[in-house]
Amino acid sequence: MLFNELIEQEGLEGVFSKTNISTENLKRLLNEEFDKLNRVKALGFLLILEREYPDIEVNELRQKVKLYYEEHTPSDDKVVMVPADSTTGDNNFSFFKLFIIAAILGVGYYLYNRGKLNSIVNQVEDKKEFFDDKKALESNATEADANKVVVGKSETESVHIQVPKKAEPKDRDTKQQALAKKSQKSIATESNKSVASVVQEVSENFLAHEAANKIEETQNSTDNVVTPIRTVTIHPTRGMLWFGFINLETKKRREFMRKVSTPFTIGNSRWLLVTGHGYVEIISEAKTVENADNKKHYFLIDSTDIKEISRREFRELNGHRGW
Repeated sequence: MLFNELIEQEGLEGVFSKTNISTENLKRLLNEEFDKLNRVKALGFLLILEREYPDIEVNELRQKVKLYYEEHTPSDDKVVMVPADSTTGDNNFSFFKLFIIAAILGVGYYLYNRGKLNSIVNQVEDKKEFFDDKKALESNATEADANKVVVGKSETESVHIQVPKKAEPKDRDTKQQALAKKSQKSIATESNKSVASVVQEVSENFLAHEAANKIEETQNSTDNVVTPIRTVTIHPTRGMLWFGFINLETKKRREFMRKVSTPFTIGNSRWLLVTGHGYVEIISEAKTVENADNKKHYFLIDSTDIKEISRREFRELNGHRGW
């Protein structure tokens, strides 16, 4: 049953009561007035009709909708850059500079008339003289004068320097004998160290070094592991979202109208993904792609990556065709 046959059978009010699609939008679909709708709404209405009327046939109408919107690019896809008028900014800036200069001249003229300008100049000169005098005082003292001011002991007090007593030959021989005995004792102690303890220490150091190398190798191999992508979840972040998948191996395509998160199994195939607008998050085991704009986006998805591509690249991968 075609769409126009459904309208003749149920009437606009009857279809409205079952699908909640307004009679005005139903008339636009019936009369193919696609310029008064948009692609997302038109395709969404067709999905609702298929859901409520399983026997309806709207594939031909759907192709007309897609063909129309491929030939009529929405105006919001084009961004017009309007340069700002630079002359306005220059005039404002020049006026601001003139205002500052006029204010400075006005303040100077006021101080001059009040007789305060000379007092300010005199204060500045006094400050300068003060710093010059201070600098002169700091550099006026000579090294000879500084030595005269050093505070020391009275000349009547004697200064004694204690000289260490020279060791007698007998004491020197005794100390050398003691040092010789001590060195002989330490050498004997070192020679008594067991061979087993030395072997054990070397073995422990070797095992610790091998364990550290294994831990480092394990960590490096873990860092190089790439997480495969098995499932991709489409999460709309602002209202209803139209999106479609194309399997590049089988060329089969599926489209959806959802406002809740929807997971999809990727497997080992390569997929093309198209979104009606950019308020969406694409979530996988290895990567998450976030967008927040009203533009259409294209993606190439496989088990290793989610890559955004241009519309031209999308058409080349899809056999030089749009959606």
